[in-house]
Amino acid sequence: MQQIEQHNEYIITFDNQTPDQAGPDYFTSSDYDYAKAEAYKLAHQLGRDPDKIKIFYRIAITVNTNWVEVGDDTNYEEAIQQIYDEFKPL
Repeated sequence: MQQIEQHNEYIITFDNQTPDQAGPDYFTSSDYDYAKAEAYKLAHQLGRDPDKIKIFYRIAITVNTNWVEVGDDTNYEEAIQQIYDEFKPL
């Protein structure tokens, strides 16, 4: 297995909403301090209550597996299984 990449993600919502409730009414950032500052600035610009801003965090992990050779007749279920097998505990 090759390198694992970690991506920090913050999502900022208004009106005490969760990310699922926010619909298109949110923004994202990879930096907490920037997200918080922008959220307060936007709340004031849009006439929103800054006390109802919520900031949520998650980590997105990207893992690149080893390459698996494929061709015109490849059974992709087998190729995918071969890739998944890399994640099984030793």
